[in-house]
Amino acid sequence: MQSRRTTLRDVIRNTARELFAREGYESVSMRRIATEIGCSPMAMYRHYASKEDLLISICEETFGGMLRLLDARREQPGSPLEKLRKCMRLIMDFHLSHPNHYKVTFMTAVPPGPTADRKAAIAQRAMDRLRAAVRECAEAKGLDIDVELAAHLLRTGVFGVVSTLIMAPKSCQYVDPERFKQEMIITLSKQFE
Repeated sequence: MQSRRTTLRDVIRNTARELFAREGYESVSMRRIATEIGCSPMAMYRHYASKEDLLISICEETFGGMLRLLDARREQPGSPLEKLRKCMRLIMDFHLSHPNHYKVTFMTAVPPGPTADRKAAIAQRAMDRLRAAVRECAEAKGLDIDVELAAHLLRTGVFGVVSTLIMAPKSCQYVDPERFKQEMIITLSKQFE
């Protein structure tokens, strides 16, 4: 398979993601990113209008990668519950294998305004898929549930596991991470059995 050529836009985004994850979004300036990659700040502004635009690009990259994998997984055969559980596992594994994407996309506070609205719109695509999966599971079992609440509970549980394993792995040092993930998935989706 032929790999895509890395552009200066990619280098800027990758460097910013690593710096934001390590030093914090608020602590990193566009000038700092430019210095890190050895280009002028003006070169950066040809690719990203602002630091907020750069953050949104990282969020789009993260969600885009995850959604491509989720959509492919949902096309595979299985019951609605099997598909839901496989997708929950995929989300956990995706974020754990991309911890800096996760930190920047999900753990960077954005004040209310246009950037927060853009970030929420990007995240909405993932929530729409989760709601649809919950609705399919409920319909398959004839359950009358609050789909919105159930989807948010699943998302919160999945992100809780991911956040714990990324940010506080020592708190789980005596727990097998694979079993931890699997038990959380079963617990969160038990109502659909």
